[in-house]
Amino acid sequence: MTSIRVSERFSIYNDFHYGRYLFVAYRPALSYHSKNDKFITTGGYANIKLSAPFSEGKLIRPEHRSWLQLVYRVPSTRRLTTSFRFKYETRFIRDLNSESLAATYSYNHRWRFNNSLRYNIHNSKNNSTRQVNTVLINESLFTTGPGPNGVFFEHRTNLMGEYRNGNFVYSAGYMFRFLGINPSLVRINHTFVFWITMNLNFKKNKETNFIENPEDH
Repeated sequence: MTSIRVSERFSIYNDFHYGRYLFVAYRPALSYHSKNDKFITTGGYANIKLSAPFSEGKLIRPEHRSWLQLVYRVPSTRRLTTSFRFKYETRFIRDLNSESLAATYSYNHRWRFNNSLRYNIHNSKNNSTRQVNTVLINESLFTTGPGPNGVFFEHRTNLMGEYRNGNFVYSAGYMFRFLGINPSLVRINHTFVFWITMNLNFKKNKETNFIENPEDH
């Protein structure tokens, strides 16, 4: 995940995510920052390839997604901080036949609500940009029609350890996913997660501190 600050109010965002046998996603976007970065509004596009039941783990099913989100960082001067994120996604996903891709696409809406708690364990005495943090992220996702919904409800919980060094943030932890397949069936997945986040500042005046956290996106 990379954020490039190009002016006092705007930054360019890109990320690349990969889940073996599940998906690969690329998401470019443009972010608008309020004063002091309390509110961050981001709009973007995602190009995604998914696996299919008959693809034996190959990522052959295309999805196109536009998205808009708002992040609110609760002001705090203490070690414990929190933020809230709301994201709306429009999803155009290729339909499936029994053993092949169909020629048509289905259209759905997805609504995502995220809250994160961050605790600063340690700051380097010699360099304030070096930090060790723990982060707890909870996110609920709801999918609505008009197309087939698939997983109509999902909840994700991430417990992460984080090391911040200058422009780079290294996050490692564990994710639990609770998927509502239908009203009577819930599936639980879990996996290790590793993220790299990079913040770059291309502004002429670089006195303003620029930090975007992994959970902001």
